[in-house]
Amino acid sequence: MKKDYMDDRGFSLVELIIVIAVMAVLIGVVGSQVIPYLNSSRRAKDVQIISAYGTAGVAAYASHPDNAPVSGKMKITIETESGKDKYTCDISAAQNIADELKNLISSNHVTNATKDFESRDFKATDKIVIEFDFDTRLITVVAYDDSGAEINPSDKVFGRL
Repeated sequence: MKKDYMDDRGFSLVELIIVIAVMAVLIGVVGSQVIPYLNSSRRAKDVQIISAYGTAGVAAYASHPDNAPVSGKMKITIETESGKDKYTCDISAAQNIADELKNLISSNHVTNATKDFESRDFKATDKIVIEFDFDTRLITVVAYDDSGAEINPSDKVFGRL
């Protein structure tokens, strides 16, 4: 019996086009469901970075509690200038705390504070302010954009001194 090779042709062009169209629809549906989760995951990572600044602030304070004021507030500002972070403290006697904060952050391989952010919300970060409130014993970390507006004020990180 002679085998007819015309039956073993494979898929027709129409069948291939239908399969590709079905796959495109599936990719579109799955992609539209996954993309929002990608940004929320990036945003969670950025909030975690902000939280790390708060933790570093608590550790810096713990290293030099004698340099901190007894009451009132103190701010350490981290601004990016020409690709490098600039740390300033509004109380000159507490500059040791700002220096210790800088050492803690750089030892954790965070060399450029505002460039490590990946989410849409935090990409505009121009400055990070770590505020120590010695009356309430709280530490607050807030990110600001280049216009001076808080980036998502609901993401303020609080810690205890």
